[in-house]
Amino acid sequence: MNDLEERLRAALDARAQTFETSPDAWLRVRERRPRRYRALRLAAAALPVALLAVFVPVLLGGGLGRNTAADADAIYQGLMRGRTAAGEQVTVDNPTEGKPLRLWFAKGRLGNPELCYVVERVDAEGYGGCSRMPTIGSDAWFAGSTVRDQAESALDWGVAVDDIGTVTGVAGDGQRFPGQLWRPAGAPYRIWTVTYPARQPLSKIEISDDRGRDLGERSRDMFAAPQPGQALGAAHDLPAGVTARPFRTKEGTELRLTRGGAELGTVLLGQAMQPVDARMRENVITGVAAGNVSRIAFSFEDGTTAQVGTRPDPWGLGITLFAAEGAPDDGQERHRLVAYDASGAEVWRDEAKDPQEGMPPVGEVMSLPGTGAAGEPVRVWFTDAGPDTGRPRVTLCYSGGVDPDLSCIGGGRHPDHLGSPLRAVQYLPEPGTVSYFGAAGDDWESVEAVLSDGRRLPATFRRGTGTPAPIWYVTIPSSDAEVAGFTMKRKDRPLGLFPETRKDCGQQAMRSDTPRHPLPAGVTALVSEPNCLAFWENDELVMGLAGPLPGTRLSDLLSAEQPVRWGRGTHAWYGYALAGTARIEVTSSNGVTGTAQAAPDPWEQGVALFAAPIPEGADFSAGMVVKGFDAGGKQLWQQD
Repeated sequence: MNDLEERLRAALDARAQTFETSPDAWLRVRERRPRRYRALRLAAAALPVALLAVFVPVLLGGGLGRNTAADADAIYQGLMRGRTAAGEQVTVDNPTEGKPLRLWFAKGRLGNPELCYVVERVDAEGYGGCSRMPTIGSDAWFAGSTVRDQAESALDWGVAVDDIGTVTGVAGDGQRFPGQLWRPAGAPYRIWTVTYPARQPLSKIEISDDRGRDLGERSRDMFAAPQPGQALGAAHDLPAGVTARPFRTKEGTELRLTRGGAELGTVLLGQAMQPVDARMRENVITGVAAGNVSRIAFSFEDGTTAQVGTRPDPWGLGITLFAAEGAPDDGQERHRLVAYDASGAEVWRDEAKDPQEGMPPVGEVMSLPGTGAAGEPVRVWFTDAGPDTGRPRVTLCYSGGVDPDLSCIGGGRHPDHLGSPLRAVQYLPEPGTVSYFGAAGDDWESVEAVLSDGRRLPATFRRGTGTPAPIWYVTIPSSDAEVAGFTMKRKDRPLGLFPETRKDCGQQAMRSDTPRHPLPAGVTALVSEPNCLAFWENDELVMGLAGPLPGTRLSDLLSAEQPVRWGRGTHAWYGYALAGTARIEVTSSNGVTGTAQAAPDPWEQGVALFAAPIPEGADFSAGMVVKGFDAGGKQLWQQD
């Protein structure tokens, strides 16, 4: 079989595992149910939404329960309040429950893309949720699971970009389980599912594209983190599909809250715990309260309210637990809560805190122009970063936009390089925008965003009243080319180049048909567009390095101050250095020395490439000294 035939076979195999959805798929699955059960559900589905809503807010012991009339269709209607569908639904057979699982994409009230689901259960109330899509950094990821205690089978599901053709689940013992891919018409992504024996939970998925090219693996750890310590009791089911379980950790007794296999949060129990610790994610309210708390009333900025009852913990820890559906729009809105005891007396309240509280502004709080058309505008401010050092410090914070949680960066003195810019996404009005911004030095003359097509967009500078430094910002339409990096010009200094560090550096390179360049220690390398130099170690993708900006070469990223860029994999260290370098020597913080031979790169990028095994016993965590030598043994440069 020649190369063309192999690619054709791989593409056909991928297509055979890819499914087109149909508008009547949900009804066809229902037709496979017993007639009496279907009739009951159809009767409930025929009720007006307003009438169904009457059943939803009934407060039952332990949470905001649902009457039997409030079935999967009512859960769907509740989730879709404030959302709009983005493509058709997918209906999947759920082996854990023997009932359908519904999956679909939606847009949140701020236009943000989400994957939503409804899980029906055999012996408990159904539940559903919507999780936000990562804005950068992956081409396939885990999003949910039907796994639960004592079930024989489980199903994991997730999201993949449009060119993913096959997904295979891999258990911890190495056993492989074929996945299925679904292509909902009008949806922004594909959906994948993998069914497996519950006793053999998945540890990762392996993916390939529509042409059959291997794109590596994606870990399940970011979706479901390992257990934090020794279990102190059996898992306890709460309403809305939430499960709680205590563990003994180094810090003390820690309660872990999960839903559908995903961690919702952990709570460290003890005297320092506040009377109510509430977590909100995927439209569910859950958490821990003091033993005397019987009921909690939540109110949100959008006018939504929820009443949640608590239940004593079954492990004798002296706490109460709660879980209920009702958090608006993934719980991102600020809220206040009031806790009551069994007599109805108020025992504690917690008012919503402004993001600036705890990070008080130094000088003016500035709003970025062009933000706030939907949701809160992006607000930027400086805050005190710590003890007075005699020189201004420039910790920069922001809140608002689609992700209103507080984010800060910096903490040092006035910046002399660009660093990692902050990033805020706006989806409305469509097509949306992406804003990049950061602190600037007083001697900065310009900052430009460099797009992947080579265009350069100048940033705007602004200095707020009383702020310790100026800020720079640039806003780019989401439909425009992606940002490959930035340039920054300081007075009397050469132009600095700062490639945007991509979390998916190398993933696009795996789709390339260009041969990789072999290096020692089983390392191969390939320049990938945009701004990525990808590396593999024994054919496994490892950490990539900054690549050239459009219109530049790798050599433009090096200088006397930055003579080398390097990284490490599992068994090798690798990178590129100034042209003319023939040997690289690294001395680790514990005094172990390693050597790598360097040679000119094959892509005419004007640098020397190198790779070598990590020396045995070397501590590469910090404090390394790297030196470069020419072919005659003369030292050319040193980087501490």
